[in-house]
Amino acid sequence: MPWKYYLKDLTKAISGKLNGGDEYIEFTGVSIDTRTIQPGDVFFALPGTKVDGHQFVQEALRKGAVAVVVSKKSAVPFIYVNDTLQAIQRFARWHRANLKSQVFGITGSCGKTTTKELISAILAKKYKVVASKGNFNNELGCPLSLLQMDEDTDWGIIEMGAGKTGDIAELCSIAYPEESAITTIAPAHLERLGSVEGIAQEKANIAKCLPPWGYFYINTDNPHCVSIGKQIIANKIYYGKKGDIQLKSVRKISPEKMEVEIEPVGALQLPLCSPSSLSNFLLAIAVSLKHKIPIDEQVLTDTYYKTGRIKTYQIGQFNIIEDCYNANPSSMKSALEYLQIIAPEGYRCAVLGDMLELGDNSKKYHYLLGKQTGEYGVDTLFIYGNFTKEVERGALKTGVKTVKVCSEHKEIAEKIIETLHPQNWILIKGSRGMTMEKVIQHLKEKLMNE
Repeated sequence: MPWKYYLKDLTKAISGKLNGGDEYIEFTGVSIDTRTIQPGDVFFALPGTKVDGHQFVQEALRKGAVAVVVSKKSAVPFIYVNDTLQAIQRFARWHRANLKSQVFGITGSCGKTTTKELISAILAKKYKVVASKGNFNNELGCPLSLLQMDEDTDWGIIEMGAGKTGDIAELCSIAYPEESAITTIAPAHLERLGSVEGIAQEKANIAKCLPPWGYFYINTDNPHCVSIGKQIIANKIYYGKKGDIQLKSVRKISPEKMEVEIEPVGALQLPLCSPSSLSNFLLAIAVSLKHKIPIDEQVLTDTYYKTGRIKTYQIGQFNIIEDCYNANPSSMKSALEYLQIIAPEGYRCAVLGDMLELGDNSKKYHYLLGKQTGEYGVDTLFIYGNFTKEVERGALKTGVKTVKVCSEHKEIAEKIIETLHPQNWILIKGSRGMTMEKVIQHLKEKLMNE
């Protein structure tokens, strides 16, 4: 049943002051966007870098908002607070405390969103589940996700991201998870978190916040995750090459599938993926076993293909592996592993843009990335960005046959067509700011015009 509160409940929860409205007016939702607001919502006017929500207060009221929460004097009825972002966080925390639902918190340097969807799909076979939409994983996305839960919700699957020190602790203080997992800990956001050790310290809060009766799922293939597990008193479930859910063997059985032997489950057929991505499946299987839900290979497969970041398709006679959403050293390694698994020797090409937000370690990690291209059998490498010298040096060190430095996306597309043999597999990846999807756009345009 959808939740319903009075304005007096909201005013008290956010320590606000109601002006000009009836405190016994009911509301049934919250909104931060007048384009999607529904009658009966309360509109929170959030200040932004480009637009200020206070500019849309009148529009929100016209569209059926029963009240607005503002930090500037505005139209009536309004609830005044000092900070509207903090207000929506406080309301979500209060709402969460009123629910009997449980929360599963997920964080990690990569794989969060895919794993969240896998776990959601597994739990949905037995429970009513609400999950964070997309990558709603920050100080605003987390509260909005919690506010989608109602008294009929059994589990909320909440993704949590960390852009700076203190983020995970803050999100946990809003969501109060009973179960949690860290997919992996690896270099990411180093500009803001300082070091891998700093990342581990920040991510550890999702385990330390658990109640004594809670459960923490530990990736035994990541030493940082294992170390965090030793610091907490909650129950622990181990998965990986060692642990309660143990990967025994992997065998490629077709261009799209692999057979994995998992103890205590047995043989499963899953989508062909990198070892790093397989770890996400193991976590979902661990959750399935803990909650006594039969493992459904089809559900896992369908969910992976629907939500996975890597997309494989053809442009002309080229096989494209598109993974342009974002990049850090861990996700780059995973993508190169996948290229090696899926593409035959002699037909492996990587188009790589910079990995951003690595701070003083940028040159080091780009050199290591270059080395990995050779170690994972890349034959032809196109590189773009500010750290091409480091990537090139590393690639030549490990025997990449052809390395081409490019200055723009269009140039990469042209050189692919000029130099690559048809049937090549082309991995295209870089940080979001590198907009590597433009290479694909240029490639499509050029091949369509030929």
